[in-house]
Amino acid sequence: METRVNFMKYLRRTILLGTSLILFGLASTNTVSVKADSSITSTTISAPNISDQTYYHSSATQLAKMVRSGKVTPQQLIEHAVAKIKADNPQLNAVISLREDQAMKEAANLKDTGQPFYGVPLLIKGLGQPIVGSSNTRGLVPLADQKATTTSSFVQRLQSMGFIVIGQTNFPELGLINITNSALNGVAHNPWNHADNTGGSSGGAVASVADDIVPVATGNDAGGSLRIPASWTGVIGLKPTQGVIEGDDTTPSSVNFADAKNIQDMQTLFNGMLATSDHSGDAMLKSVPKNIKKIPIAYSTKSPVNTPVSKDAVNAVKQAVSFLRSKGFKVVKANSPVDGVKLMHIYYLESTGTGTSANNLIKSVTGKNMTFDDVSPMTWALYQADQKQPANADTTVQNELNLVNRQMTAFHKKYPLYLTPTTAVTAPKNTDPAYLPQYVDKLRDIGNLDHNQQIQTIYDAWLHGLTKTPFTQLANLSGEPAISLPTYVSKQKMPLGIQFEAAKGNDKLLLKVGAYFQDNHKFKMLDNYR
Repeated sequence: METRVNFMKYLRRTILLGTSLILFGLASTNTVSVKADSSITSTTISAPNISDQTYYHSSATQLAKMVRSGKVTPQQLIEHAVAKIKADNPQLNAVISLREDQAMKEAANLKDTGQPFYGVPLLIKGLGQPIVGSSNTRGLVPLADQKATTTSSFVQRLQSMGFIVIGQTNFPELGLINITNSALNGVAHNPWNHADNTGGSSGGAVASVADDIVPVATGNDAGGSLRIPASWTGVIGLKPTQGVIEGDDTTPSSVNFADAKNIQDMQTLFNGMLATSDHSGDAMLKSVPKNIKKIPIAYSTKSPVNTPVSKDAVNAVKQAVSFLRSKGFKVVKANSPVDGVKLMHIYYLESTGTGTSANNLIKSVTGKNMTFDDVSPMTWALYQADQKQPANADTTVQNELNLVNRQMTAFHKKYPLYLTPTTAVTAPKNTDPAYLPQYVDKLRDIGNLDHNQQIQTIYDAWLHGLTKTPFTQLANLSGEPAISLPTYVSKQKMPLGIQFEAAKGNDKLLLKVGAYFQDNHKFKMLDNYR
């Protein structure tokens, strides 16, 4: 990890960049209708065409080949996706805005220059990936009418690869929680069971992939926001090495990437999204050994914060370990050397700037400082805690990040791959609060506490939610890549992913491991259970 990291500066611009952190908020059950960013017209495209089932069960790579061969047009693919949204979104609330007219125009003007995803419909996360003219609320009620005035370099790169953006997916306020729910956009319901949540904060993205609306949907990840919902909806979620993807900072912060159902799509997308300034993305990557079976793998099912881990999560890892050993891999039991409780205290310490950024945004629109009722209780608590942030906070965090870097560098020299559950449990019910109700009043009055008490109160309030997802934050604060693979389904017919983490720059190794599981038919997705 770079020693000059200033994580506080990142967090103070978190909302302005629209990135997503994993904190925890309240659950509700409201839903919202898809919002059109322009008038929607019905466009009928003449044959040839493909069936709905062919569209649902094809990878992005396969769809692009169909377009290029003349079996289907980009406009027809958009029609398939939009029809699926209109049929299923009232139950899922995965898509929060639709740009059908613009997408049809872009499809009509699309030129074949060999793009790998030529003419394939894509949904992007409504947070941190702005596209001009579409919603840019950050999930804040006072910003409900804000539209993006620019398109990010990340989204532009996606378009250059042939994708056609058809809309935006649901996310929680500021991306702060490990479920997808907010006062503005409502709950994203899990396609496996509508009473369950998708996870967060890229919850709308994974729901749209699991439900076959699109084969790939983008998101971002600063504490598990791509991997947690991937685990809970049975799709693939990759969090790349910090700074390797176009538009991402090289210091520990949020990373942009995607969730998908096919590892080849992920591999192609990864190669196409690498940062190109001075070939910086390629320069960060390490070569992959020809025989990955010679790579030692450590595994653990112990929660980093000493909380319970379900039998399902343990069984998911044991199942993977048994498979790997049967194929000749060396897999040994070993826990991460990092103190997870201390790590999360540092994580929350640095998250306080998110609250101040929220206040600044709201004040720029309303002319007034935000109130408790304007935002979630935790956004309010972060804002209050930031007012008492000590002057040495940056140094405290930097020292801890340096320690984590040393610890994980040494660990990966012995064990290049680290296997854990992605989440400690299967998806929670939408009625399960992400933090317990008795903490709401404590968060409301947190301004009366001293700073140490504030951070402890924040940790205590979040522990109910963190207990469900304690495995993902390490990769973010270490800057390492991690991937969630959909290899397990519980007796209750709910998915739970396994996570592989590797040293910085070993993203392609993780993708190759994912390909090994896919090639051996170990992926278990919703399509297999319908």
